[in-house]
Amino acid sequence: MEPIILKRADHKVSRKNISSAAIKVLYHLKDEGYTAYLAGGGVRDLLLDRNPKDFDVATDATPEQIRKMFRNCRLVGRRFRLAHILFRGEIIETSTFRAPVPEDPNETLHGENTLRIEESGMVLRDNIWGTPEEDAMRRDFTINALFYNIADFSVIDYAGGLKDLENRIIRVIGEPDKRFAEDPVRMIRAARFAGSLGFDIEEEALKSICRNNDLLKHAAPSRMYEEVQKLFFCSHAKAVFQWLEKTNLLHPMFHDFSHWLDEDKVRHDWVYQTLEQMDRWRRAGLRVHPALLFALIFGEYHEFLIDQLVERGMSSHEAARNAVQSHLKDMCTNVRVPKTAIYQICDIMSNQARFHRTKGRKPQRFIQSKGFLDAFLYFKFSSKAHGRDEELLEYWTELRKSTPQISPARKGKGSRKPQTKSEIPIE
Repeated sequence: MEPIILKRADHKVSRKNISSAAIKVLYHLKDEGYTAYLAGGGVRDLLLDRNPKDFDVATDATPEQIRKMFRNCRLVGRRFRLAHILFRGEIIETSTFRAPVPEDPNETLHGENTLRIEESGMVLRDNIWGTPEEDAMRRDFTINALFYNIADFSVIDYAGGLKDLENRIIRVIGEPDKRFAEDPVRMIRAARFAGSLGFDIEEEALKSICRNNDLLKHAAPSRMYEEVQKLFFCSHAKAVFQWLEKTNLLHPMFHDFSHWLDEDKVRHDWVYQTLEQMDRWRRAGLRVHPALLFALIFGEYHEFLIDQLVERGMSSHEAARNAVQSHLKDMCTNVRVPKTAIYQICDIMSNQARFHRTKGRKPQRFIQSKGFLDAFLYFKFSSKAHGRDEELLEYWTELRKSTPQISPARKGKGSRKPQTKSEIPIE
C-alpha cells in the first residue's frame, strides 16, 4: 500500500514543538543508520495544534540494539518489549516496528520473536518485528498511525489517519470485533479519544464496542487502573464519562457503582459535577492524586453505603471504612486500586464526621493531621454540590487560614510551619 506523504511545507509539525529529548533520540537513531519516526499520539496532537503529553518513537532497531546505543536506556514489558530512554523528567518510549498478528497463533516468525494469544483472541505477548507499514496497520486507530520522519520532516500516513483527523472520526484499523478482542482496553481508549478530542466514533466501531464491552473482564486489572486515571485526568473527563455511558463500558469497569447510578438519573449530577471540577483543576495545571479522584467520583455512592450501615447501628467512622473497603476491594477484580489508595480513600470518608466536631482542641488537632487537606477538599466539594453545611464550611475555611499546618515534606522538630502551597480552588 502506497502511503500518503506530506512534505514539510504541507503540514504543521515542527521540531520546535517536539521535546528536545525526543529529537535527540530520533537523530541518534538516524545517525546510526536506522529508520526513526515520531509516532502515534504525538503526531496526531501536533497536527491538531495541541500540546502532546508524550512523544513516542518507532524504529527498525530492535530493543537490544537500542539499549546498546543509549546508556540511559532500560528495556521494559513482556507483552510488548519496549525501550525506555531516560532523560531528566522525561521518558521517551521507543518501540520496534511490529508485524501483523498471524492468522495461525502457532505460527513462528522472525526466529527468536514470540507471540502468545489467548482463546478469547487477546494478545498476551507480541514481539514480532515488521516494517513501518505493518507497524502502522497494527496500531489501534487511524489517527494514531501517523509517522513523522526526522530524515526529511515529512508526515507519513498508511492508514487514512489524515482524512479521519480532518473529519474528526475515531476509526479502528482493521475489523473492530477482532481488534477489540486482541486488546479490550482499546474500547476504553476509543471513548477517551472521542471525549478528549471532541471526535465521533465511527459507526461500526461504536456498534462493536456496545456489542463487546464485556470483553473488558479479560483486561489486566492493574492496567485498567492506569487507563482509568488517563480517562479522568485528561482535562475532558466529563465528555469521556458520557462516552463511557453511551457505550455501556461503565458496567464492566464499575459494576456496582454503575448499576446504582442507573437506578436514579439524578445521581449522575454528583459525578458530572465531580468531573467538571476535575477538568478545571487539570486545566489550571493542578495535580490531583488518584485517592482524591476516586473519593470524589464515588463519594455520593459511598455516602449512600455508609448511611445504610449507620442505620444498622454501626458508628460513622466504622461504617465509612467498611463501606469504602468493601466496594473498592470488590472493584479490584476489574480495576485494581492499590491498597495505599484504598486506605487514603477510607481516611477521606471516615474523616468527614470530624468536621461536625468543633468543640475544644479537636479542630486544632484535626486540622494539623496528615489527612486533613484531602478530607477538607472533599468536604468543601460536597458542601457546595449539595448546598449543605455552609456554616461549618465557613468555620473550617477560616480556621485553616489562621492555623499553621504540618508540611507533609517535613518530619521531626521544626515541622510545624505554615504551608505555602496554595488552596486548591473548588468552584
